Amino acid sequence: MRVRSVPVLDEVVRDDEAVVLVGGQVLRVSPLAHSLRTLAADWTGLEELAARLAERHGDPGGDVVELLRAVVADLQGAGLVETGE
Repeated sequence: MRVRSVPVLDEVVRDDEAVVLVGGQVLRVSPLAHSLRTLAADWTGLEELAARLAERHGDPGGDVVELLRAVVADLQGAGLVETGE
């Protein structure tokens, strides 16, 4: 699976967090989700993305790629990323 950030109407970044305007909604984006969106500005494989996020935020233990799938699904549901094969 590959992941890519979707452009938003507006974004304010403070420290490691962001607030974005997408689809008429204002969403607060966690540091992990903000990093994911930043690292996936262009199509990025899930395995590479998991490794880079673990480098930046620490290894959560367990199957990092499987844990990341849930985060990506949430962000996709919010309209903040898209996925492809």
